Amino acid sequence: MTRHALLRPAVLVPLALVLLLVGLGVVGALLADRAAATARGALGDTGPALAGVTLPEDGSAGSPTVALSPTAAEFPRAAEIRDLVQRQVDARNTGDYAAWVATSSASSAATVSSAQFAERNRSVRVGSVILRRIDPVGGGEYVVPTGWVTTQDPATAPPDVPAARLCWQVSTTVVTERGELRVVDPMAGSSLRTPCA
Repeated sequence: MTRHALLRPAVLVPLALVLLLVGLGVVGALLADRAAATARGALGDTGPALAGVTLPEDGSAGSPTVALSPTAAEFPRAAEIRDLVQRQVDARNTGDYAAWVATSSASSAATVSSAQFAERNRSVRVGSVILRRIDPVGGGEYVVPTGWVTTQDPATAPPDVPAARLCWQVSTTVVTERGELRVVDPMAGSSLRTPCA
């Protein structure tokens, strides 16, 4: 082939398309790898347990102390949000409805009565809590991907997973009400749970 024949549109156009597709494939692979690394960094190793923490070998829920992932710890209000979630975990573990209300959004507190709270938390123990990331949404609202482990009487566990120990992955929402941070009770579809071995 002569140099003039290589410069003809019938040759150049397909060659340019091949080079463009190869370039787009390389860029796509790099972006996919970056997105996967970002997700792993944000969620941690969710593994089969979903909680992103090492499961206690004794079958318990683990320590009730709320931990921050390195990513969450970088957020300016991380300590304040961790303390709020800690107070809520403590309220659930001790069955203290008033303390739970003090950490909950007005809408959450209005929809859960003292009797419902007592029934819901009668046999539940929460532990191995980790705040993976803190994402500001705006207007004093934050989304906090969270993992935790619960132990409970299987009869009071969620009907779709009647297990003595569950690993949870929850998209927790924290809002600001009257200048104070409050936790919104998780809405349907905002959590995943699976039995923990």
